[in-house]
Amino acid sequence: MMRSRKLPNLKHYYLNPFSTETHFYLEICIRLDHFIDIRKGLWRSQD
Repeated sequence: MMRSRKLPNLKHYYLNPFSTETHFYLEICIRLDHFIDIRKGLWRSQD
């Protein structure tokens, strides 16, 4: 009984930092994509 009680707590502890890290990483990737699109647009307008 004691073991099954501790397991959800442990899972929650490990899942939380991982999900926030993933969210942060995805946000950076999305911003980089926008930045690259803007630069591509600028290069096209110069040509």
